[in-house]
Amino acid sequence: MGLTKKELYNAKNNGVKLVNGMEIEIVGVGTFPDTDKDGNAVNVTALKSKAGEMYTTISATVFDSVEMLSEILEEDKELVICVHEKESSSGRKFLQLEIM
Repeated sequence: MGLTKKELYNAKNNGVKLVNGMEIEIVGVGTFPDTDKDGNAVNVTALKSKAGEMYTTISATVFDSVEMLSEILEEDKELVICVHEKESSSGRKFLQLEIM
């Protein structure tokens, strides 16, 4: 399920950062452009929990899976996801979402 402009606004201004180990029951997902602390353009992924909280991340791996996650959410209406932090062979840390 997509997010409204109001929900994306709230995610941008009051979103909770996704961290390793979180389990969240989500009912909506969306994206918006932003800039990081250095002024570089980034894509932000926003997840809306069943409780109404907004969670965000600038993880490129999460962003790359948003379309598929959104399609699954359209079918199932709500999903429980778990956030996992992984490390690439070059030592870079990144996030992945697992559907429970």
